[in-house]
Amino acid sequence: MTDIILHHYSGSLFSEKIRLLLGYLELPWRSVIIPPIMPRPALMPLTGGYRRTPVMQEGADIYCDTRIISERLAERAGRPELCSGFVANRVAEWADSQLFRVAVAITFQPNAIAATMSSLSEADIAAFQKDRAALTQGAALVTISAKAAESHLRAYLQDLDVGLADTAFLLGDQPTIADFSVYHCLWLIANNPVVAPQLSGFEHVTRWRTRMASFGHGAPSLLAAEDALDIGRRAEPKQVPAFEPLLPKDIALGDQVSVTPTDYGLVPVRGELVIASAREFAVKRHDDLAGEVVVHFPRIGFQLG
Repeated sequence: MTDIILHHYSGSLFSEKIRLLLGYLELPWRSVIIPPIMPRPALMPLTGGYRRTPVMQEGADIYCDTRIISERLAERAGRPELCSGFVANRVAEWADSQLFRVAVAITFQPNAIAATMSSLSEADIAAFQKDRAALTQGAALVTISAKAAESHLRAYLQDLDVGLADTAFLLGDQPTIADFSVYHCLWLIANNPVVAPQLSGFEHVTRWRTRMASFGHGAPSLLAAEDALDIGRRAEPKQVPAFEPLLPKDIALGDQVSVTPTDYGLVPVRGELVIASAREFAVKRHDDLAGEVVVHFPRIGFQLG
């Protein structure tokens, strides 16, 4: 079976969601460490320009966004129920959007971000700020005040603590995608010594976070970015599975289209539309360095153009 390759960097909270999921599912994987900022010359040919982190690769099939990465990993592990169900998916969606914004506002306030970047040079900090400005295309990365975010966080933690009083995980005795999505946002806060104390005092949440962290990341083997690109170039995309097409009236399978995130990182990926299902968009594209690849996106959070 084709190796699972994860393109990520250590401080990426969405990467932590997938690393922990890989550990829980006990799936072997290969780790490609990418820079936290552009350029990423060995990755962009595979993704067609998509620049958010992480990206998962299986040969010449490239998966963008943790929603579809999680579904693919659950499928591969024979555990599709992990990412199924309205409640689990809607909690995950809330965590990946609203709770994510709260976590970013808390950890990007001046005193907290100073602790995160204390080891960086002024040039590195300037490069990071320039990169994130390009990622959001001028929109603010932090969309609510730190004071409001801290107030929101406390309310969420109080509710979580009550909900976890009599259950091991958010929705019962087994974890779902909801757990991994909530966890990675709190992980970002917990990793910053300035704001980590805001998580204290919530006994059941703390036990749950410890339980989640115990899954670990498995035992990944390191892979150079150039070698991952070579794997993609030598492989062929897997056969498109049967699906029920769900298409706008003005777009057909086989058309040249673009797929673009709807929130930030608004870089369109262009190619031949090969999947447009209720859950997924995928485009086939050719790159001089990557060869022929199929790039997969979740329908939610992305749009066709």
